[in-house]
Amino acid sequence: MISTGRLRARLGLVAAVAALATAVTASPQAAAPAPGSAATAAELQDATLGYRATARGDSAVPGATAAAPYKKLWARDFGQVVSAPVAVGNRVFAVVNADPGDEGGPRMELVGLDAATGKDLWPQKFLTFRPNATVTYGGGLLYTQTSDAEVTAFDPATGKQRWRAELGNGYCQFPPTWYDGVLYTHDGRGQAIALRAADGAELWRAPLAESGFTNVAVDATGVWIGFDDIAYQLLDRKTGKEIRRMEVPDVSGPGGNPGVLGDGALWLRSSTYQAEKTTAFEEKTGRALRSLPADATPAFGPGRAYVAYRGKVKALDTATYKTAWTYTSPVAAATVRLVAKNQVYVADADGQLVVLDAKTGRKVWSYRLWPAPHPQEPIWAESDWSGWTVPGIATAGGRLFAPADEGFLIGFGKG
Repeated sequence: MISTGRLRARLGLVAAVAALATAVTASPQAAAPAPGSAATAAELQDATLGYRATARGDSAVPGATAAAPYKKLWARDFGQVVSAPVAVGNRVFAVVNADPGDEGGPRMELVGLDAATGKDLWPQKFLTFRPNATVTYGGGLLYTQTSDAEVTAFDPATGKQRWRAELGNGYCQFPPTWYDGVLYTHDGRGQAIALRAADGAELWRAPLAESGFTNVAVDATGVWIGFDDIAYQLLDRKTGKEIRRMEVPDVSGPGGNPGVLGDGALWLRSSTYQAEKTTAFEEKTGRALRSLPADATPAFGPGRAYVAYRGKVKALDTATYKTAWTYTSPVAAATVRLVAKNQVYVADADGQLVVLDAKTGRKVWSYRLWPAPHPQEPIWAESDWSGWTVPGIATAGGRLFAPADEGFLIGFGKG
C-alpha cells in the first residue's frame, strides 16, 4: 500500500514531467523568432541583402556559391530602370521605375521573382509616384523606403504588407539597413531613426550633423552615418546616443557618396572639382588612417581593399596597402559592385559587367549590360542616383542578377 505522502509526491512528479513534456513539445513554436527579428546563417553568407550587399556596405558576399563564367537564364523588362537587386535563396527582388516614359514621371514599384525562372512571385506592388524608392532585406522580411517618408515591410513569399511606419517629413536615396532585428535609416532632413524590424515600432530618433542623401552603415560598434569625408557620426545601436562625431568646419560637400565599413575603418568618399578621394577613419579611435585617390566607393574582400580611380581598379593588400593587381577600364571609369567569394565584379562604364579573379585580377567573364557610351559623352565611375534607384548587382544560390539597359533585369547561372 502506498502512503498518502508518497502518492502526492508521485502525482507531483507525474504532473511535472507532463508539464515539461508539454513545454518541450511547444518550445519549437514558442521559440520561433518573429519575422524580421533574426537572420539565418545562410542569409549572411550567400545572399545580397541590399545596396552593396551587407549592413557594412562593403559589397562582400563571403560564402557566394555563384561563380563565373555564366549563361543567361532569363531577362525581364520592367519599364525604365531597375534598382540594385536583393537576392535571398531562390528569390530576387528589386524596385523598378515602371513608367515606360510617357506617363510624365516615375511609377516606383516593388517586384518579386523566382530566381531560377524570372517569373513573378506576386503582382508588382505600387510604392510611390515620387522620385526615389529603395528596398532591402533582413531576417525574413523585405523593407522599402520612399520619398513619401514611409517605410513598409512586406512578406517576401506573398508580397503581403506586414506593417508601415511614417517617418514624418523626409526623403531618401539609399535603402534602410537591417541589423540584428532593427532597421536603421534617416529622413534626409537631419534625423536618424531606428525601427523595430518585426513590427515597425519606433525605438529612437537622433539628430545628425548634416542632412541630405547618404546611406547608413551598421556593425557591432554602432550606427555610422557619414556625409562625404567632411562629417560623420557614430551612434549607439540601442539608444541612438552619439558616441563620436567628426566635422570639418566651414566645409560642405555635394552629398550622395555612400560610406562603407572595411578593414577596421569607416571609409568616406568626396567627389568635387578639387579632389576625388576616399579617407579611412579608424573605427576604434576615429583618427584618419589614410587617404587614397578614388572616384568610386571602395569594396572589400578577405585581405583586400578594392579602390577605383579614373578607370583603374586596384586590389590593395590590407596588410601593406601595396597594389596586388590592377584592372583598367577602356573608358577610364569603373566601379566594383560585388566581391563574391573569390571573384570581383566590376561595373565598367564601358557598359560591360566584368568578373575578375580576386587573387590575380585575370578576367574570367564579361557581359555587355549597356551600350558603349559615345566618345564625347560625359561618364562617371559611380552614379548612385540613376532613374531614381540605386544601382548594383546581386548573387544568391549559385545565380547572378544584374540590371541592364532600358529597365531590364537579367538572371544568370550555370543553366
